[in-house]
Amino acid sequence: MKKLFLLLFVSMMFVNAYSQVAGLSASKLGTLCTATVPEGTIEFEPFFGYSITSNYFDSNGDLQPLFSTDDSTMKFSGSGFRFSYGLMKNLEIGVSLPIDVSVVSFGAKYKLPIEGNFTMGLLGGYTTLVGNQIYDRRSAIHEMTSSYVGGIIMTYEFNEKLSIDFDAQYQKHTTETVDGHTHGFYINSDIGYYLMDRVNFIAGLNYGYKVFNASIDNSYLLTLNTGIAIEKAENFILVLNAPFDLFGKNEYQTKGFGLALTIILD
Repeated sequence: MKKLFLLLFVSMMFVNAYSQVAGLSASKLGTLCTATVPEGTIEFEPFFGYSITSNYFDSNGDLQPLFSTDDSTMKFSGSGFRFSYGLMKNLEIGVSLPIDVSVVSFGAKYKLPIEGNFTMGLLGGYTTLVGNQIYDRRSAIHEMTSSYVGGIIMTYEFNEKLSIDFDAQYQKHTTETVDGHTHGFYINSDIGYYLMDRVNFIAGLNYGYKVFNASIDNSYLLTLNTGIAIEKAENFILVLNAPFDLFGKNEYQTKGFGLALTIILD
């Protein structure tokens, strides 16, 4: 239980961003796409996330109540901003940070020169603490400690209406935490279909596995992420999503809601 509460902050701080690398554009929900922001263009995106939980997955993967009575629950909420910039053709850089600027995440992605329905890209990023307080790096919540991320992105467009995005990421922390956390693996996928004109209906799966020195402390979580992206306006995209945790180990079971407004500045 102690480690579960140490997972509190970033586990649901950014409900709309399941990828560990941050600051980069996505065409659907939490999975990155190979397409980059056009050269000289900026994407500015404020986002908000909210979730609740009254259960957790224990070290055996079984669902357990957090509280002794049914009238208690735990709530998470957070908001922040993303800035992504098309540095040059097929190369995008970006930054993401919460509203209190306690953590800052930098990211970059490059679309490989592969043409056709199937495309690939590379990603990299770095997250660090910048808050106005004293931090013990080994005692910090492990998802807030400084870390590097690298990975790959793949997108396949079946036709004009149907497409799927996939990314796989490896995260390495610069400092081993007191509870022995060192690194993690993350896999995300989103599939979207334009059921209505310029309205993309999306479903995704997000899986994360976090490694500790003691294997009994290892944790994983599989989340179903559902939502829509409304692209009716010329330079605005409204994204609404609702994630639901399906199964896991040493993690909260949450359900929530997220909102993001992507503003495109030419």
